Amino acid sequence: MDVVVTEVAARTRFEARVGEALAGHLEYARLGGKILLTHTEVEPAFEGQGVGGELARAALDSARVNGLIVRPLCPFVAGWVRRHPDYVELVDPVDRMRVMAAAKVD
Repeated sequence: MDVVVTEVAARTRFEARVGEALAGHLEYARLGGKILLTHTEVEPAFEGQGVGGELARAALDSARVNGLIVRPLCPFVAGWVRRHPDYVELVDPVDRMRVMAAAKVD
């Protein structure tokens, strides 16, 4: 399955599409030099197929390129970062302990 993720700044979200179908989105808010990743939603027909992970990766890669500090307020994104430690350095220090400590109870 080919998932294409694009940022739709006018809607403050990243959108994942499979062909013409909207497969999911990740909402965010910009606050100065930070990006708050607030909510990830995947359409039922695309659940369990990696769409959420593609959304998280795209948002985090965008933050890295743009020099933004990430606040993963969305539980899905926080869990994704836990499983992909090469993105931990992007996480705001205020959130880092919370994000990584949750790994002990997963």
